[in-house]
Amino acid sequence: MPAYNSGNTISRAIQSVLDQTYSEFELLVIDDGSTDNTVDIVNFYMKTDSRIVLLRNPRNLGVAASRNHGCRMAQGEYLAFLDSDDMWFEDKLEKQVSFMLRKGCDLSCTAYAYAHPHEQPSRDKRAYRVPESISYEQLLKENVIGCSTVMLKATALNGHAFCGDYAHEDYVLWLELAKAGKTLCGLDEVLTGYSYGGRSANKFKAGKNRWIIYRRAQKLPLPKAIYYMACYILNAIRKYKSLRKD
Repeated sequence: MPAYNSGNTISRAIQSVLDQTYSEFELLVIDDGSTDNTVDIVNFYMKTDSRIVLLRNPRNLGVAASRNHGCRMAQGEYLAFLDSDDMWFEDKLEKQVSFMLRKGCDLSCTAYAYAHPHEQPSRDKRAYRVPESISYEQLLKENVIGCSTVMLKATALNGHAFCGDYAHEDYVLWLELAKAGKTLCGLDEVLTGYSYGGRSANKFKAGKNRWIIYRRAQKLPLPKAIYYMACYILNAIRKYKSLRKD
């Protein structure tokens, strides 16, 4: 869980981990140079639960470096990511671990519910669904993988990491894993609450960042980049209309 000035939201995120029906976990919180009360809140929870570990960057390094730090320090067979303004429903880890063992996939993601940062998500509305299997080509058309829904084998990251050169560092990593032949699966149950209104709220900037990923990170030829950009725009409109409807 990377955290930067997350005092207003991190309590809900941490509590959603502690409330999990699956108890064999460690929670690594990576503070990225917060200047608010984020660290105080994490320290409070650490006193009540030894499974929580606080890691502190020497200065603000960004979310990609923070996630990579956490991945290096994690001791588990599986890694799961949770942003400090998102939350998990209580059965998330239990169902996803079972799913990973059953499918034998390298990475899985779940469906998720949208909510404002201070609103309690509901499984019954504003849900984003995910396909059963996810290919590289599908990911180019639409990023169906919400970072806070991801669980992956720690070994799948060998030779791979989050790249801070791009605004959507998680999306770039999913693409690289898919391109490398890793198996990506979707568990179409709403197990995660996603707070919208963050980096993806500025649609023009998000579109520009997506174009940069297509051309620079993935080195797509211009015609392919235009095609996938059109797919991205159409899917973004569909997602926006769905949110407006709910």
